[in-house]
Amino acid sequence: LIVFSANFTSLKKLIIVFLFPFFSCAQGGYIEYNGGIAILGYNSYSIDLGPGASALIGKQFDVTSTPFLFDMQIGLAFPSILTAKVGVGSLLYRKTGTALTFGLRPWPLHLYTQLQLFQMDIFGLFVSFEAGSKLLEERGVSGGVGNLDYGELSMNSRFMINIGYRIDLGGVEGLFNSRRRSF
Repeated sequence: LIVFSANFTSLKKLIIVFLFPFFSCAQGGYIEYNGGIAILGYNSYSIDLGPGASALIGKQFDVTSTPFLFDMQIGLAFPSILTAKVGVGSLLYRKTGTALTFGLRPWPLHLYTQLQLFQMDIFGLFVSFEAGSKLLEERGVSGGVGNLDYGELSMNSRFMINIGYRIDLGGVEGLFNSRRRSF
């Protein structure tokens, strides 16, 4: 447990250093709240499902004159304490803010896809599906980062399913949501 705690501290520092430049200016950002269920791999407690919740601050940028977007978030979470996500995607329907994003959650380590169902004025709703690095370990891939194996890097999570909502920090600016800033 002590080794895991020391490595967890290192991971938190890595996430903060990695994402800090993006969040140095909060203007045009959003707050996101979500909850979900993790499908866990084998563990000593014989628990198959685990709950999770998070509160994050993020930014989403549109690439000028294209449907492409870049999204990043960092915040507090349960049970991981700290979490972050970085992804790229496409705005599918600008009028409703419908978008599809693919990316990486560095802690706990997952690949994700997120469907933003709508984003109107200051409120948005989305669902996300994630695959944890625990799947690599279960398929016989050895390795990890530092002293943490793939199972520990994903907090023993195989998959996560989340639903959440976003609140725009930029205020109401009409149909095209104010957090959409161009590169």
